[in-house]
Amino acid sequence: MEKEDIFYWGQTIMVLVMAVGLSRLLFLTTVMGGHYDELATGNMIRKEALKPVRGVISDRLGKPLAMNIEYQGRTQRFYPGGETIAGVVGYLGLPDSGDLQDCPKCDSQLPLGKTGLERQYQMELIGEPGSTTVQETASGQEKIEIARVDSQPGKNLTTNLDLELQKLSFLALKTKLGEVGKSGAVVVARVSGEVLALVSAPSFDPNLFVPGGKRSDFGGDFKDVESLIKEVEKKPLYNRATAGDFAPGSVYKLVPAIAALEEGKINRDSSILDTGEIKVGGSRFGNWYLDEYGRTEGEVNIVKAISRSNDIFFYKMGEALGADPLVAWSEKFGLGEKTGIDLPGESAGFVPTPYWREKVLGDRWYLGNTYHMAIGQGDLMTTPIQVNRMTAGIVSGLGCGPRLVGRASCLDLRLSPKNINIVLEGMKAACSPGGTAFPLFEYAGRIYCKTGTAQKGSKESLANAWVSVVVPKGSSVKDWVVVTVLVEEGGQGSVVAGPVAKEITAYILDKL
Repeated sequence: MEKEDIFYWGQTIMVLVMAVGLSRLLFLTTVMGGHYDELATGNMIRKEALKPVRGVISDRLGKPLAMNIEYQGRTQRFYPGGETIAGVVGYLGLPDSGDLQDCPKCDSQLPLGKTGLERQYQMELIGEPGSTTVQETASGQEKIEIARVDSQPGKNLTTNLDLELQKLSFLALKTKLGEVGKSGAVVVARVSGEVLALVSAPSFDPNLFVPGGKRSDFGGDFKDVESLIKEVEKKPLYNRATAGDFAPGSVYKLVPAIAALEEGKINRDSSILDTGEIKVGGSRFGNWYLDEYGRTEGEVNIVKAISRSNDIFFYKMGEALGADPLVAWSEKFGLGEKTGIDLPGESAGFVPTPYWREKVLGDRWYLGNTYHMAIGQGDLMTTPIQVNRMTAGIVSGLGCGPRLVGRASCLDLRLSPKNINIVLEGMKAACSPGGTAFPLFEYAGRIYCKTGTAQKGSKESLANAWVSVVVPKGSSVKDWVVVTVLVEEGGQGSVVAGPVAKEITAYILDKL
């Protein structure tokens, strides 16, 4: 090949190489330049989330129920009341898809309220997340904050609860459960609806759900979440005060008492002879006094019937009223519907009707069903919070929704003050010598009460023990305090629930 040819092809190849290199350079800088600029900037600038501080939950005096503490080098949730407040305050956990639907602004990595007040007031407590944008060197050794949006802390929540009363109520119930019974609940609320204590037992320490969290002095019997969740018999996660359905027994007798007075079926002086038992067809309906002691009580009026919890009298009151009016009066005092308390998972209880019995069970309602309902047995089911509100409504004539935070409106139930006073006379006698609530005789003349013993299942199992106590404190009937105690499968209401109520009543009278 001639020198001229070699030189020509060399120049041609060089031009082609330079053309390819130049076109590649133009492509990288012009066409792909923006893309690589973004990648380079992304490596240098990073956006970091700033988690908000969760709001504090406190009792009415400012004592913390749920707070944030520094523990082992990090900020975490802490429940100083431990198992004494778990049923009402709840606990935190990582959210599932349902939680995030209810809280659109929540972070999937941020613990959210799973139960109790922590869940009910999620949106207020959670606050607003923030963010910071930082620029750092390639080596990551130097950071510069170039933008910041501060997080906003959650709102603090002041409840109507009294922490000391809450603790006392829980420990009094737990002690009694250690002696007899398997579970129970306590509700303490003003007639106005302000809930001062709400207890369910067995319980648990909500601090167990805080990874590596500090335990409360009231840590309870469970040492870890696994053992807590596996406990299916005691059901410590179950809030019996608001979600548990129980036959109310004789605490319900206040309903037919006020109903019969209001409808003019009886007056203060009307009396019924205690025959000890009534037979309808092949069924027997006895009075507890005959069944336990072989005795009857002679002529019984409304005051004595309440104080002695006389079944024969209330069978007759149910018969005089009839099934449908008895149902209507039950519903008037909020039975068979949710109270609307500001907690998730509330039960509506159940008020049976002749229509329900025929359509669902295929049975006709007969007089015996009315008898059972009139003494709070049969298919009637209530929650402790419902019994508390029912009692408050009958002694005040007001239907107020229970609230842990703030107040709900009250409805005038339009009851005769004269008839309310007759019922109160019977309830005062129940707490005085000769009445059924002997553990409370120490406070005779100062309080009102009604005991209840509701047979559960077979005769071999112990009955559910109830008592509702009314403490008339304050300048207005709205300030009166109602204490409702339930001990599941505990036995007699006076014997088992009465001593628990006595401890709570002493605190209310002396310190509240």
